[in-house]
Amino acid sequence: MPPPHRFPRWALIVPAALVLAALAWVVFAVPALVRYPTDLEVSPRYEGTFTLFVDPTSAAPLDEPVEVPLVVERHIEVDGDESSRDLAVVEETIRQEAGDLFETTQTNVYVMDRRSLENVADDRAYAFEPSNVVDRSPAYRLNLPFDLGEDDTNPIYKNEIAATYDMRPDPDGATEEVGGLTLHPFVAELDEAPIDAAYLEELGQVVPLPRELTFEQLEPHLAAAGIDVTELLAELGPVLAPEDLDTLVALTEETIPLDYVMSFEGRAGIELTTGAEVDVGASESVGARPRLAAEDELRAVLGRYPEVPAAAEAATALDEVLDGPPVRLFEYSYDQTAASVEDVADTVADLRQQVDLATTWVPAGLAALAVVVLGAGLVVHGRRRSHA
Repeated sequence: MPPPHRFPRWALIVPAALVLAALAWVVFAVPALVRYPTDLEVSPRYEGTFTLFVDPTSAAPLDEPVEVPLVVERHIEVDGDESSRDLAVVEETIRQEAGDLFETTQTNVYVMDRRSLENVADDRAYAFEPSNVVDRSPAYRLNLPFDLGEDDTNPIYKNEIAATYDMRPDPDGATEEVGGLTLHPFVAELDEAPIDAAYLEELGQVVPLPRELTFEQLEPHLAAAGIDVTELLAELGPVLAPEDLDTLVALTEETIPLDYVMSFEGRAGIELTTGAEVDVGASESVGARPRLAAEDELRAVLGRYPEVPAAAEAATALDEVLDGPPVRLFEYSYDQTAASVEDVADTVADLRQQVDLATTWVPAGLAALAVVVLGAGLVVHGRRRSHA
């Protein structure tokens, strides 16, 4: 029989083993288990409005914008066969229907590190068409990282511009409770980011977007900006030097390239443990700005006739056309439907439970069991001493 003053060895060995097991679980098991699932499948739905500002055929501005209902159906599914222990291959299908204006379907594929949730460089990753392989690394797209901090800012890849924007906490937003989850508000914005050529091709299948305009097609937009070409020529005609007339005539015979840009404001309610976007909404607009190759020559001509009011007005308006806000082509806004938010929340709640089990409950359970065994040892030790 052991001496009464000696603490039971098992009450030291077993708790030590349990603590080591908890540490080993955190170091080895958690990274192996807490990963993006290979059987994930969700179908968020969004509703909003689509507004068209130009005639798709002539590119002329409409007298009144056309606004129609917009429905966006998004299907996100992990390809389990293509995925591996470390990588998830995810297909995103986006169907958009804007009243009777258009109906289109877009497909993107992402390859993500299942542990960090960052996109990786992979030939299977593409935007819009399989031939348009894109490298989104190391940005995020479909999911933010596990154990996201409520003050964290992260880069998000946007296919339409082939570049990233920052998603950051919304200091003015409030958390919301959905399906037992706490969603933290995050926001993002872009201002006049150049549109990627691949997205222009995608848009061209829905709404014809000319890459350049004739001067005749540009005239209505100039008029909207305050440049009445007919009045300008009428006032300049009597005083215009022959070489300046040649410059203006040559300008009217050129085609004018267009630079397309996108502006964007987005919001997301994010569950921090999983980094999942549960409730999403956005507003986006697409515009175009003419790129005038003979800009310097035109400014020089107008500047030589300050006594002509129309020339002075045109010079000022030219700044607005070339350097001011782009010509709005269309814009749309949408919010996730309440039913869709609930559906996504159910899926995320299951993932959250798995993450909590691996990161919290198992190591906490092992630690608690170690405390219980140690406590039992103290009781046994106390009884031995009292009977000694």
